[in-house]
Amino acid sequence: MTLNITHNLELDYLSIDFKSGVEAKSYHKDGVIVRLDKKGHVLGIDITDSTAFFNQNTSITLQEACSLLNLSESTLRRKIKDGFLPYKKPNGKDYRLKKSDVLKLKMS
Repeated sequence: MTLNITHNLELDYLSIDFKSGVEAKSYHKDGVIVRLDKKGHVLGIDITDSTAFFNQNTSITLQEACSLLNLSESTLRRKIKDGFLPYKKPNGKDYRLKKSDVLKLKMS
């Protein structure tokens, strides 16, 4: 496998190519584009607005974290209660989570 990573700072666009080939189809969701060949094999992925996507200090709401993790609010609240995800409640009510912590949980 040949891995080629390109980050265009001017466009704020990150491209990761896993193999060469002709793109036949692509899917786009939440700033991530998955490029496929005609057999459905992944050629690469692209991330638009990559600086914001990978910003380690960005905080997100509980609802945004649920969407990112594809979990219900009750499931994510249990994970928070069980200590799997650090959080803050700046107004004493609403959860704020570091996007980097949520992404780590997604990878585990």
